[in-house]
Amino acid sequence: MKNGIVIVDDYAHHPQEIEATLKAALNYPHRKIWCLFQPHTYTRTKALMDEFAESLSLADHVIMADIYAARETDTLGISSANLAEKIRAYGTPAEYISGFEEIRKFILKNCMHGDLLITMGAGDIVKVGEMLLSE
Repeated sequence: MKNGIVIVDDYAHHPQEIEATLKAALNYPHRKIWCLFQPHTYTRTKALMDEFAESLSLADHVIMADIYAARETDTLGISSANLAEKIRAYGTPAEYISGFEEIRKFILKNCMHGDLLITMGAGDIVKVGEMLLSE
């Protein structure tokens, strides 16, 4: 917990897993559910873009980190900004923020006491929660 914000990390990196986690989070006492999501690979992000947007829109607010490339390079011309735009089309506020330090600052400025922050993905997004908790 940081400043009254509960921070949880979840490995979910597929739309069905994301949906299950966010639906379960509704049962946890919270003011708002924030989801910090890091997509895993460009090909998966492109192939499941609409499904990702739909499942992530279950959160009250979404922050998109850069795509975790793993073994890939970006030859598809997509980014987390594209996914944030699709999430907003569902009516859920969503930002794309590049860089973990910038994300950390955004969270400290915008998340409030009583909020639930879930860092989600199969990459290194867990580092943001660790950064917040180590301060």
